[in-house]
Amino acid sequence: MVEKNPWWKNVNGPFPSWEGPTGVKQDGGGCHRAKGWVGRMQIHRAVNNRDKDEVVSLVDQGVNVNEVEAAGNTPLHFAAYEGWGEGVELLLSLGAKINASNNAGDRPWHWAQNMGHDDIQDLLVKNGAKTEQGQVLVQDHIPKVKDFFQKPCWAHHPKPYADYLEYKKKEEADQLADRQKLIPGM
Repeated sequence: MVEKNPWWKNVNGPFPSWEGPTGVKQDGGGCHRAKGWVGRMQIHRAVNNRDKDEVVSLVDQGVNVNEVEAAGNTPLHFAAYEGWGEGVELLLSLGAKINASNNAGDRPWHWAQNMGHDDIQDLLVKNGAKTEQGQVLVQDHIPKVKDFFQKPCWAHHPKPYADYLEYKKKEEADQLADRQKLIPGM
């Protein structure tokens, strides 16, 4: 369905180019890349497998220890969720951002809390973790109110990526072309 005045037409540039799967918030977390188009999540998978050697190897190869996945979580979020203290310490020693918050505003400390990992919460706090929520992000493909980017409560929110806006323009043109085919004489 073609909207008469979609939110993405009400945003003024400049629009950022996608620079890879890095956090977009000041705290180092978050991802608003449309439909989860992000990186390969290699360190995330190594953390889920509790594979210290693979984590170190990937960082040595240049993989970003703070890479974010579609929901804006870093590998440190995953280690905290798993209750993997050795992994938390390893990631911090490799430069993981302890206070990176995901799209919902959760920091690794919150994931440890949600899973009942008191020892991980303590470890994170000892290393400087904040316990308050971070800012919320809304991914590009989620519809927004027309004045979303003008509202003071969303002033922190990054503008949509340029390639997403190009995708939306093409999608709208294709939908209008299809609609024209359905109307005789148009």
